[in-house]
Amino acid sequence: MTCQKCKGLMIEERQPELSPSTIVHRCINCGLLLDPLIQQNRNNRMRAKESFLHAA
Repeated sequence: MTCQKCKGLMIEERQPELSPSTIVHRCINCGLLLDPLIQQNRNNRMRAKESFLHAA
């Protein structure tokens, strides 16, 4: 997986402080962190933007 910000390498990490089973993606270049909630919100925002553009 590549970073959306810097195009660097994203690695999977466990984040036990969030929950024992939570896996996040972290960029080893810039430190961008994507957890499941961030990813879900970004996907929802993109879907809303696409439907707005198609409605116009």
